[in-house]
Amino acid sequence: MSAEHFLEVQGLKKHFEVGRPALFSRDVQKVHAVDGVGFTLRRSEVIALVGESGCGKSTLALLLMGLEDPTAGTIKFEGRDITHLNDNQRKDLRRKIQMVFQDPYESLNPTKTIREIVTEPLIVHGFANVSDRDDRVTKAMEDAGLKPAEVYMSRYPHELSGGQRQRVVIAAALVLEPEIILADEPVSMLDVSIRAEVINLLAELRITRQIAVIFITHDLGSVGFFADRVAVMYLGRIVEIGTMLEVLENPQHPYTKALISVIPVPNPRLRHERIILKGETPNPINVPSGCRFHPRCPVAIESCKASDPPMVTLSKTHQAACLLLVK
Repeated sequence: MSAEHFLEVQGLKKHFEVGRPALFSRDVQKVHAVDGVGFTLRRSEVIALVGESGCGKSTLALLLMGLEDPTAGTIKFEGRDITHLNDNQRKDLRRKIQMVFQDPYESLNPTKTIREIVTEPLIVHGFANVSDRDDRVTKAMEDAGLKPAEVYMSRYPHELSGGQRQRVVIAAALVLEPEIILADEPVSMLDVSIRAEVINLLAELRITRQIAVIFITHDLGSVGFFADRVAVMYLGRIVEIGTMLEVLENPQHPYTKALISVIPVPNPRLRHERIILKGETPNPINVPSGCRFHPRCPVAIESCKASDPPMVTLSKTHQAACLLLVK
């Protein structure tokens, strides 16, 4: 593993068994939620993981957190294989990798004060010194934009706005001083006016705290100024990955082009033709043969039905999986 890549994922798969198609069938149906994902993450880097609902983004995050065991593949963190860990090893890992979920209200215990909520991770991880805990809680809350922290300490989640609740969730993640934050649709439940504030907060934290961020979203337009790289997922796989500039200005996969075409443009004179994909995302139980995108692809050719496209290197930092790119 390269020294600059402190998280490395190779061939990661997660297949969920969901039963048998018929009563006496020997075949077991499986949901191919994550189906061969690989990427690397550098320290303090932000990667946007983009795709439609059901493409496997959240399952991938659960695998990285150790909340699900992979069917195949490896995850390495700081050179150490963390693919399969026991409970104690997972607990230690979660001090370094924290998650921020989509719905801040569902993430918070309504019966506890904000002080108790942000302190709880320290208690779970054995921080016995009360003075040290209080200092960490105050710093985490203020770094999350809850200033002064004393104003919020004795409040309960229902007494805060949606944006403030999400900041509490971020503070609870920061209190353990993690190296990676997995942010799973962290602004989708917030008002439009608040979304930019939370994204700006994460952008600031990656600098002030040297935290790497994997930002999971279905909205490619919301992370254009924030992410260093973007990985586009479709039906369990990454189909394109590159720097944000490369992917936004020179998309190569037809699915990426379709996602970019529907990003709202504030200037009506700059509007471009939208690419409307036909049909629905295929059932992950019955993944199409060949290129899994071909049933919806507007430029598919006959060979796309039979050949699974390899990942093609377009530049040192830009790759895409499409038969039309194979020379």
